[in-house]
Amino acid sequence: MLGTIGSIIIWVAGIVVLVKLFQTEGLMKGILGFICMLYTFIWGWQNIGKEELKLKTWMYLWSGAVVLGIILNVIGASAGAGE
Repeated sequence: MLGTIGSIIIWVAGIVVLVKLFQTEGLMKGILGFICMLYTFIWGWQNIGKEELKLKTWMYLWSGAVVLGIILNVIGASAGAGE
């Protein structure tokens, strides 16, 4: 259940940052960001200080959800290995 919630947060935050990428950088970099969300993630962290983009909250949510997902997957794998 928590993994699903984390996945939804990752998806929504990624889409919001991708829209900002399209608006700021144009079509070609937006398409690149759509194809490779890692580019969007890195672009978001590089531009987190620009107040007009308002990326700070979204990037913290996105990063926190990724870390939470990794932790929950490790815990789930550990619990499953004991059976």
